[in-house]
Amino acid sequence: MNRILKKILIYFASIFLVFAVILIILNDIVLPYYVSAKEYKVPNVVGLNKEEAIDKLKETDLNPIIQTTRYDEKYAKDEVIFQKPFAGTIVKENRRIYLTISGGEPQIRMPLLVNKSIRDARITLDRLGLKIGKVDSVRSDLPANTIVEQEYAEGKNLTKGDSVNIKVSIGPNIGMIRVPNILGKSLEEAAHILKLNSLRLGKMTYIHSTTLLPNTVVDQQPGEGTLLSLGDSVNVVLTQVKQTVPGIN
Repeated sequence: MNRILKKILIYFASIFLVFAVILIILNDIVLPYYVSAKEYKVPNVVGLNKEEAIDKLKETDLNPIIQTTRYDEKYAKDEVIFQKPFAGTIVKENRRIYLTISGGEPQIRMPLLVNKSIRDARITLDRLGLKIGKVDSVRSDLPANTIVEQEYAEGKNLTKGDSVNIKVSIGPNIGMIRVPNILGKSLEEAAHILKLNSLRLGKMTYIHSTTLLPNTVVDQQPGEGTLLSLGDSVNVVLTQVKQTVPGIN
């Protein structure tokens, strides 16, 4: 029993000793430092270049810390837009002064313009604060007045007001036509659509189908959108057995 009581007394004595040491440190070292430390009025560095602000704060025996960077249209790049503590605050020497720095103009991600019309591209760029620059006309498989190339890749960071050069299609060579979509059409309908587009039926291949009506187009070569010369043929794959359609060669 005496042994247990002895351990308890030693435990409480140890705790008391620790608190006594902490109090001595606070009373003889920490508090005297803060009481005797020099005091300074925080200067106003908002609007200064960050290097000037840092030098000014160090000259006042303060410790400048750049905390963050963000865009602010009122301040040029690298200017201080916020400080904490505020100007005029009385602080001890070596106090940390946190600064927020202007990052300049905001970065704008380049949008995708390819396959858009010039009008749509201009609207897209205007909304982002960008504009169309030089416009070159080129011959292309894409329809006329469609953008086929842009100066900057999609996602590239640009600055507000930047111009973007583009190349615009004037269409394919004269005498060429795009293949229409004839999938799902009957043989007769497909032949009529091709004829309206100055094309014709080519090789016809047949496959067995239990779900589609006979003579339904299930594949075409070349595919929709391919450029062909006027009078070229389009090969098709049809369902069921081959049937003769009057007027189709």
